[in-house]
Amino acid sequence: MMQSDTHDPRDFDALAGLEGAIDWWREAGVDHDFSDEPTSWLAEPEDKNAVAAAPPPPPVAPPRPTPLSRALEQDSGPPFGGDRAGWPDSLEKFREWWMTEPSLADGALDRRAPPRGAAGAKLLVLVPQAEPDDGEGLLTGGAGRLLEAMLQAMGIGMHEVYLASVLPAPMALPEWATLAARSLDDLTRHHIGLAAPQRVLAIGRAQLALFGIPPEKARDPLVLDCGDKPIPLLATPDFSQIARSAARRERLWHRWLEWTA
Repeated sequence: MMQSDTHDPRDFDALAGLEGAIDWWREAGVDHDFSDEPTSWLAEPEDKNAVAAAPPPPPVAPPRPTPLSRALEQDSGPPFGGDRAGWPDSLEKFREWWMTEPSLADGALDRRAPPRGAAGAKLLVLVPQAEPDDGEGLLTGGAGRLLEAMLQAMGIGMHEVYLASVLPAPMALPEWATLAARSLDDLTRHHIGLAAPQRVLAIGRAQLALFGIPPEKARDPLVLDCGDKPIPLLATPDFSQIARSAARRERLWHRWLEWTA
């Protein structure tokens, strides 16, 4: 077979084709390279021999404070009762001091609820604070009537009971850890020690945080160190939970029988 001598015009060298394309653009007046990326014409020329330094990290904004963090940063406040060296050394003096000492609570003195009962009581009932309907004294409202019914079933008369509150005056949503930092835990132990009861029944388990008792231990029989001797302590749900739950009342009754057996 004979090979054809016909020349194919598309059969040309790649380099020659590239040079031809460049000459075409040059004749059209385009003799510079263009890029879509912006260039700063006023920037200082880079030193090719210098090692490029990593750009500094962007500043990190500080975290926004939360109500909890603000509360923790704030001063917990002055100690309850001032210098403990000045705390009363008898129950009679303590009651008067409880109602008049300015450092124990803010606001008017008539908002305070005095403790009731005699020293050496068979049972001390400790509540966090007075109830909203305690108009005539500590536990004189609906919670007091429920307590009387409980004590009657337990075989204990009101004359055998000492009633005390942790706080002299009502406080909205007390933070027990903060109050402990203000010596309210030691003041409560001092109060119980002066009353010297045989047992302590704490109504409302939240107040146990004041003594550093964790929630998982709140349902166990406990011992509270109040000076000369440890005093047995049993914590229960608050009055509202006891009143509306028959199951809680039944469990409380069984725990009471085991505790006093």
